[in-house]
Formats: sequence, C-alpha cells, structure tokens
Amino acid sequence: MNSLERVQAVISGKIPDRVPICLDNCFLAAKEAGVSMADFRSDPEAIAKTYLTSVEKYGFDCLYVDIDVTLLAEAMGAVADFCDDEPARIVKPAIRDLKEVDKLRVVNPETDGRIPALLEAIRIMAKQVGGELAIRGCADQAAFSLACLVLGISDFLEILAAEPDNPAIFQLLEACHQSHLAVHRAVMKAGVTFTSNGDSLCGPDVCSPQMFRKFARPFEERLVKSLADEGIFTVIHVCGDTGLILDQWAEFDFCGFELDYKTDAVKAKRTAGAHHVLFGNIDPSGVLGLGTPDYIRQKTRELISIWKPGGLFVLNSGCTVPATTPAENIRAFIQAAHEAGVYA
Repeated sequence: MNSLERVQAVISGKIPDRVPICLDNCFLAAKEAGVSMADFRSDPEAIAKTYLTSVEKYGFDCLYVDIDVTLLAEAMGAVADFCDDEPARIVKPAIRDLKEVDKLRVVNPETDGRIPALLEAIRIMAKQVGGELAIRGCADQAAFSLACLVLGISDFLEILAAEPDNPAIFQLLEACHQSHLAVHRAVMKAGVTFTSNGDSLCGPDVCSPQMFRKFARPFEERLVKSLADEGIFTVIHVCGDTGLILDQWAEFDFCGFELDYKTDAVKAKRTAGAHHVLFGNIDPSGVLGLGTPDYIRQKTRELISIWKPGGLFVLNSGCTVPATTPAENIRAFIQAAHEAGVYA
C-alpha cells in the first residue's frame, strides 16, 4: 500500500499493511520550513511549502493541514490578535450578547476571512501529492467551541449555566454549526482525503458530561451524520482527558476521535475505539518534545500494542507537538511505528 491507500483503508474500516502516521506538527513544520507564523496563517504558497517540506523530510502517511484555531471565528466577525511567532488568539468576540445572534451569517468559505488561503493551499498540495499521500483538512472549531469564541468563552459558559433553556443559545450554536459544516464541504472540495475539527471547549476538562450531552453532542453527532451522508469521513479532536464522554462518543455513527494523551488508552479502545477510528495519543510535549529517542520508541510501541488490534487506528500525537521538538525525536517515533505497526 502507498500512504494514501493505507489511510483510506483505516477510515473505511479495513486493515492496512501497517498503522498509518498523521502527525499534528504544524508549528514545528513551519519552523523547519523557515516559514513565519504571519505567512503560515495567510499565504497559500507558504502553507503548502510548510507541509510538503515536512512530509518530504519525515515521510508521514498524511498531511495534517491546520493553520490556527481562530480561522472560522474571525470569518464570522471576531477579531484575532496575530503575533509573529505565536499562534493567533481571539481578542474580541463577534457579538457581545445573545440578543445580537441575528447579526451572524453563515460564512462563505471561498470568500470570507482567511479561509480562501487554506483552500488554495490544499489545492496546491493536492496537485503535488494526489494519489500518493492522504490529506487531512481541519475545518477549525466545531459548533460548541466556535460559539465560545464568537460570543466570548466566559460569557457563553456562564449563560449555559444560568439560562440553559434560552432558545438563543441554540440559535447561536446552529449558526456556528452551519458555518462549520460549510468549511468541511469546502476543504473536501479543495482536495482533502478526509476532514477534522476541534471541539476542546466542550470536553470534560471544561464542561460536565451533562453539559456536553445537552449542548455539544447534538451538533457533533449531526456533523458526523451529515458528512457521512455526503461520503465524507471526519475526525473530532478534544484536548484533555475525555474519559467521561467516551461512552457518548461510542454511540455516534462511524467517524474518528483524536484523543489527547490524558485519556486512558485502554478505556478508549474498549469504548469509542471499538467501532470508530482512534487518532493519537502520544504525549506531544512530555514524550515527543522532551523525551529521549529510546523513551519515545518505548511509549510509541506501548500505544501501538493497545490500539493496533483490529485496525481502526491512525498514530498521532495527542495534540500539537512543540516547535522545539528535535528532529531525531520525530524520527524515533516514526521508526517505532514502522517496526511495531505492521499487520501480519
């Protein structure tokens, strides 16, 4: 199998020749390619150069294309702060009150904000690696986390606690869901193999499982089903320990879940991983960023031994690896995967 075939096998529920590797290394990749954060956020050629240089250096099976977590909120009217060498952050929400929710409009990915730069970068990469490598296109924040950025994290969470049945909450979530869904469709049209999103602000490190069930789960579940109906496989990423919502995820239609290193790997395989694809979940900082090559090989083999049986596994870090991660550490990670990840 080539890399594309390997990934396609996994996301269609089949067994590949070995465990595929799809590393979340955007900041490290930009640094190694000599691309500034300013260019990486907005220049299609620079974005494409970043990922193509990285895959040429390390030989990943999949390009994990993601430029920052403010892309969609900014396109909906929020204001982002851009530092030269740091990730972007939202400094002003799009609306200040739920009463303003009618002002929000579903984004047009081809014209709004910096989304067109992401789409053009994907088109460039698809022309270069199409047929050989998989491309994972991140559609930025899912409905719950996007609503947090559009209204303001603290304000949104306080309203959920104080007025849980306020219909404007669901109107905001619906607007965010429709914009988010539009980006999934756009990146798929641009040439990715499958899509993904982040929804970390609804995870157990921030919200209770009950709050997840009421406000986040319906939109994640709808997203998975809508995309599947269009032939699109997608992956949900939530930072932190997701152990308390794994049982809920297990009830979703077939999709992928990218788990952070804090989530117990054995429990994840037994629950959400029984019939869904697991992505992750090597510690990006404590293991990949700061560990020795021998320690990295050890931890990688340990995870593979747990998640490899039965397939449904793409190896990745639990979250973004630091830009300071040594190249020898990435190579140790890949070596271990190549050695231990082969299916008989």
